[in-house]
Amino acid sequence: MSLAIIWDERFTNISFSHPMIRDISKERIKRFWELLKDEPGIVFVKPDLATRKDLELVHTTDYINKLEKASEDPYIGFLDSGDTTHYPGMFNDILLIVGSSITAIKYSNFFDKIYIPLGGFHHALPNQAMGFCPVNDIGIATKILLEKGERIAIVDVDAHHGNGLQYLFYNKSILKINIFAYDGKFFPGTGHYSERGLGEGKGLNYNIAMPLGSADDSFYEALRILDKVSEFNPTYIIVLAGVDGHKEDNLKSLNLTTNSFNLLGYRINRISKELHSKVISYGGGGYGNYSALCMREFVRGLKGIREKIEKDTEDIEKTKYVKRLVSLLSEGFPSSF
Repeated sequence: MSLAIIWDERFTNISFSHPMIRDISKERIKRFWELLKDEPGIVFVKPDLATRKDLELVHTTDYINKLEKASEDPYIGFLDSGDTTHYPGMFNDILLIVGSSITAIKYSNFFDKIYIPLGGFHHALPNQAMGFCPVNDIGIATKILLEKGERIAIVDVDAHHGNGLQYLFYNKSILKINIFAYDGKFFPGTGHYSERGLGEGKGLNYNIAMPLGSADDSFYEALRILDKVSEFNPTYIIVLAGVDGHKEDNLKSLNLTTNSFNLLGYRINRISKELHSKVISYGGGGYGNYSALCMREFVRGLKGIREKIEKDTEDIEKTKYVKRLVSLLSEGFPSSF
């Protein structure tokens, strides 16, 4: 079988986002289910719960204790300076989220590609919540796969740089590709192109920082960096396919259409077939009316369906910048840019 989606009805009532957009986050998951529940060629798999020991693969004991205590608070509050919310019963939802990744690894023995619509919390650090992310589920999944001796490539596509994942694996022999919006200030403010990795990870970190407002044509150029995945020849490709870069997203960062997310899925499908790699992918961020549709288009691309349902957006000057950046990084460490 080719594609499975990790699904639980409880996903529709989980959000760690700021209270102003929590309802939008939940509605995205509900709409995703309505769009995909009858899609042919997909098997839905119910996730298991993770354990505290699973969380300890990435997070400190003190921080996990903090999460448990916050979950007992009868009121909604923040785990950080004002982004990531806690609420009654939150800890059990965290175990479900992390359990989804662990279930995906288990079922990768039977499916070539797996998608987790509610997952991809790439900002969380070992002792800190950040950017709507209480735990780093991708980091935990990656640690498990590393212990199994797998060769891993992480493709992190989101409006925001995956600082948590970069921190966790910067010196590890893991290919890490980030495609995101960046102007030096846009959250989380990390991801300079000169950050190329250290130790075993030297030369394996690629930050494709697109200017704010970049359009489809810039994104298509950015995807040329995926050639590095083919060169690396991983056994697992982990993909965060965040859709908050859509032009109608409430966080307003990029000017992408659904076509970009479809092409991302399609490129990952082609590469994974070429390499006989397993794919575990995540829904990531998305806070607008088009978010669920973008997620569906990524999944269709992952199934090998290339389609365009919107008119491409363009920005020639920004595309020139992205094209040059990808070329320089593809050739090695850029001494100047």
